[in-house]
Amino acid sequence: MGKRHFSLLVILAITIFACVPESKKILTEVDINVSDPIFQSIMDHQYKEELDSILKYFNDENPTYRYLAARAFASFQEEKALDSLNVLLDDPVLKVRSMAAYSIGQIGKNNSEKDLLAGFRQRDTMSVDNSANGAILEAIGKLGNKNLADFMVNAEGYRDNDTLLLQGRAKSLYRYALRGITSPTVTDLAVKSVRNYKYDNTTRLFAANYLARANDLDIEKVKFQIAEAFVDENNVNIKMALASALRHTSDKEIQTTLLNQLELDQDYRIKCNIIRTLSNYDYINSAEKITGLIKDKNIHIARSAVAFLDQKGIKEDVLVYRQIAKDSLPWQVKADLYTTINNLLPYYYSKTVNATRWHIQKLIESEEDTLALAHYIRSLGNDPGSYQYLLKFAEENNNTLTNTAIIETLGQILASDNFNGTFQGYSRFHRRKILEVLQTALTTKDEGMVGAAADAIANPNTFLTDLIDSTEFLFEAKSSLSNPAQIESIHAIDRAIGRLRGVTKPKLTKTEGSKLPNWSVLNEYNNKTHVIVKTTQGAFTIELYMNEAPGSVFNFLELSKRDYYDDKIFHRVVPNFVIQTGSPRGDNYGGEDYVIKSDVPPLSYADEGYVGMASAGLHTESTQWFVTHSPTLHLDGKYSIFGKVVDGMNVIHKIQVGDKILDIIISNI
Repeated sequence: MGKRHFSLLVILAITIFACVPESKKILTEVDINVSDPIFQSIMDHQYKEELDSILKYFNDENPTYRYLAARAFASFQEEKALDSLNVLLDDPVLKVRSMAAYSIGQIGKNNSEKDLLAGFRQRDTMSVDNSANGAILEAIGKLGNKNLADFMVNAEGYRDNDTLLLQGRAKSLYRYALRGITSPTVTDLAVKSVRNYKYDNTTRLFAANYLARANDLDIEKVKFQIAEAFVDENNVNIKMALASALRHTSDKEIQTTLLNQLELDQDYRIKCNIIRTLSNYDYINSAEKITGLIKDKNIHIARSAVAFLDQKGIKEDVLVYRQIAKDSLPWQVKADLYTTINNLLPYYYSKTVNATRWHIQKLIESEEDTLALAHYIRSLGNDPGSYQYLLKFAEENNNTLTNTAIIETLGQILASDNFNGTFQGYSRFHRRKILEVLQTALTTKDEGMVGAAADAIANPNTFLTDLIDSTEFLFEAKSSLSNPAQIESIHAIDRAIGRLRGVTKPKLTKTEGSKLPNWSVLNEYNNKTHVIVKTTQGAFTIELYMNEAPGSVFNFLELSKRDYYDDKIFHRVVPNFVIQTGSPRGDNYGGEDYVIKSDVPPLSYADEGYVGMASAGLHTESTQWFVTHSPTLHLDGKYSIFGKVVDGMNVIHKIQVGDKILDIIISNI
């Protein structure tokens, strides 16, 4: 062929191919951007629970939108979405498949087992599918039957370097344990996983938490292996879980090991867990050492020691405990200790009961801190003879916190084992007198008093059912409350009505007035926005998860921007669990006149310092939030995570009930 003809062919080929439209690029990456209008639209559909509007994105060519649409159903747990989510288990993009599996697990229908198993890809020599396979395994743990759990243990093909698959299996077996499903073969695997140091720490952490959180677990054949692993463990998070795992035995040799570990200079959280675990062992061998820890300079350890006495203490040692209570102790510890003393005293120890009551009354009458006062009031909850004093105190001291504490304490008094013995022959008369006070509290419109009174009526141990012949007063109280601002108290009334009607699972009132994110304020923030929380114990910094929980983040930022949290106290501190704040009243009640929707994408409380929204159930969040002291895996998928403390965890560990937020500074890094 001549050069001229060849040149013409080249030109013709170039011209032809230039006229062919470029093939559309296939997107394979999930790239979330909170500024994306479609991201915002999908989130709005999620928060409004608009099923069809979300489902239309399941066929979108962009995997980011398929991913977000699948993620929506992790929080908006609608069973009608299951068929569509099952289709996404075969999506070409791994993250989309993983998200579909997670949401199916969140919805939790046990007939989803087969669909999840069908989505599991077994022929994968390069392990590229293991992120999705791991998510499928964890989802099975939330809804599968016991046979599947045993099958996972016996399945072959798990290699030490199959990290994502091993994590998925460990998470699955842990989720099974939370549902009360365990077996000896699973327990053996959990022990082997913890002791296999070739495994990554996430796998080992979930295996350790299987051993720690499962109820009625038989570890007799492996108890010494767990004890050895506990002693040798260097990872604090795993060691805490192993300390808790040893609660399933009462072996004296292991008790000695725990007591020896308690003397070591190590993380206070490990000591808190050891103390809790020792409550399952013989009291005499632990009593002296743990009682001495009530005066420990670390309040978390001191309160844990008091909690030990509350479970294992004996009435014969109450005089020793009372002597310690008279010493100079932080009020948080002193209030706990007096509560424990009253819990241990039988009514026929009348002299000691009266002396203890007198000491508590003196503390109440001299205490100027309202929060401490409320806790001292609650310490009378197992002393029925104190109820008339409490009624008189309420008449002379009109305070929201103390009035609610008194109603809560009256509920505890009614449920006390000492009630009938204290009022021999006249218990019905006194029970009726307290009921009259509860009924009056229900007319106050104060959400704390109303909620506490309703809780008392709903409690079967208060024996009020026979004294109430109508539910009309409860419906009147319910109609006086605002939904959603007082939804927690409304739900308490729902439970009380159910109790009087003999309904075991009463239908709770649906929450109204959900608030949507204000996307127009996005220009004020970015994905690197942090907040610095200044407290009476120092400052800590929170990294916010705007992509994962925009509704929770915007709500928190908006409240912080208008100084809502300034001067709010940390009203709840549970040693080696959480610190909680954000109540406008300073107790566990209250919020703004709206709620926000829950954000529960696949994030895990697998470390210390996660920041979550407190709630009374899914989609009831408002203003209260908490920070974790340590891994709290049982909160996964239930409580919205919207950030993590990235600086100042030492402050989190120092904060106690009564400490305050001084200021919150928003910083766009």
